Amino acid sequence: MTKYPGKVSIGFATSMMLSLLFLFACSEKKLGPEDVEYRKDENGTLILYEIDAEMPYGNDQEAFVIGKHPNGKKHFQISFVNGLKDGPFSFWKDNEVLEITGSYKQGKRDGLFVAYGKIGELVYEKNYRMGELDGNFSLYYPASTHDVFRYKNKLQEEGMKAMDLTTRSHLRLKTQFKDGNPSGQYKAYLHPRGQNIKLEDLLKEEGTFNEQGLLSEQQFRYFPRTAGLAVIVPILGRLEEIFEPNEIGFSKAIDEAADEIAKIPAYRNPDNIPAYVYTLDEKGNEIVPIWSSHIKEFAIRNMDGFLLPDRFEPKYEYFVGKAKPAAVKLVQALDLSGDPNLAYYEKRGAAVEVVGLNPDNVIVDILWSSREKEDVIPLDDRINARRTKIRRSWQEGIAGQADWLLHDGSQLSLRAADPLARFGIDR
Repeated sequence: MTKYPGKVSIGFATSMMLSLLFLFACSEKKLGPEDVEYRKDENGTLILYEIDAEMPYGNDQEAFVIGKHPNGKKHFQISFVNGLKDGPFSFWKDNEVLEITGSYKQGKRDGLFVAYGKIGELVYEKNYRMGELDGNFSLYYPASTHDVFRYKNKLQEEGMKAMDLTTRSHLRLKTQFKDGNPSGQYKAYLHPRGQNIKLEDLLKEEGTFNEQGLLSEQQFRYFPRTAGLAVIVPILGRLEEIFEPNEIGFSKAIDEAADEIAKIPAYRNPDNIPAYVYTLDEKGNEIVPIWSSHIKEFAIRNMDGFLLPDRFEPKYEYFVGKAKPAAVKLVQALDLSGDPNLAYYEKRGAAVEVVGLNPDNVIVDILWSSREKEDVIPLDDRINARRTKIRRSWQEGIAGQADWLLHDGSQLSLRAADPLARFGIDR
């Protein structure tokens, strides 16, 4: 058989054509929302089809529905197999910042769903297993108007695109789900409001769900974190000046309370009501008193319950610099003393303590203890101490929504559904 240069055999050409057809058939297909439609099957399930097509969309190849914003930027991309959402999907804002990502399996949510807010901050992270919430579940605080303003200014200053500037997210609620119900412990948090505060110090509420997804056992709500300190004086009421919630501010507040109570004559305060230093929340509301002007001096109480002879002036700096170090030194000495009574004292729950004494030498406050006690908050921890506001026990509770968290008229749903267009994406 004679072979001519530049010619190909019919068999080779046919093979090439079949290969190209196969590659085309296996390549991904991308259509817009106007090119597809939903039809119900015999079970009432919505199945996606290409317009006028007989087979479900994504029947023989990887298939996507892709939408665009009016400005031409990509809006969403959803993967389909046999007419059902299957595989990853993503939505973007019109500035190309991600809005939500997740994945489906045979038309059911499966895997991690992550949503983002106005400036790309986290809104939630939810884990699904075949349509049911299952695994870690976290909600975050959305960005405020001020946050958005600062974000846009930062973009301009740095000459950056929106997707290039990372944003901070603040945890709001964290729990677990099992088979569609909340399960185990949950914790809710305050917003730090731009302050550098540890997450554990922002704890607002905690509780437990049972196996049925109902609130059970004890639930705790805590006072908000201290935003300021105020002095309240008998007759005069609350003084105008607000002190910073730190060691310096606390020291000033204690001195102010002592100065102001000393100015009030006894006949005007016959019941000898003390001046108090109160913690304040962000709105200026009083939380709890953390200091009383009844304390006229500090002393150290030993394990045996007796006061040591040394006395210290009732100022914050004297507590931190003298009284507390002296008490710590005493504890260390006792540990090395070999005192046969020490085990007996410890068994009784005794401790070395720094106490506050009134003018009659009576203990009116315990300011520090060598042993952790539920009713003793050390003076240097009082500003930031987490205190129980509400403690309640549950026989049963709310399974479907976390509205036990919110008291501002808003409602936060654990099963929030926000279908997008006709594709049923939970945002």
